[in-house]
Amino acid sequence: MKLNKLFILLLAIIYLSGCGKTILPSENEQEEETEKETPSSSPVDDETVYSVEEFIEGNFGDKAVWVQGYIVGACKRSIKQAEWEPPFSYNTAILLADSPEETDPDKVISIQMVNKQMKENIALDSNPQNYGRQIAFLGIKQKYLGIPGIKKHILAIEWLDE
Repeated sequence: MKLNKLFILLLAIIYLSGCGKTILPSENEQEEETEKETPSSSPVDDETVYSVEEFIEGNFGDKAVWVQGYIVGACKRSIKQAEWEPPFSYNTAILLADSPEETDPDKVISIQMVNKQMKENIALDSNPQNYGRQIAFLGIKQKYLGIPGIKKHILAIEWLDE
């Protein structure tokens, strides 16, 4: 009986030690060894820019997509705490809509201000002049602040009214 347990344990150890990442040498001698990976499809849709409504209704999976809209408010923690008019006190997120006058929470998306640069250059608490401006973000759709939005995975930003 003990011999059977030892045999099974030995097989488990061999099986588990055989699992691992395959690291291939780099073609360039100066680069570090990197893991070679072939994506099944492009993780970014660079071609299409979606409206806020299309973004809300769309199912993009883990693909990063462009969405454009007008900055119509600021928010933190929940869409219930949205600020729709100046003065703005939140730098956590901005709200985008297809219309610069939109205040319906069902017709806006949330964009997280993921770093200091975004908070200093885009967030409405320190940039009230950005209220009503048109902007586009490239990122992965996620639920954020209780509504559709882009959280953490913001790959690019472009002002559309400059």
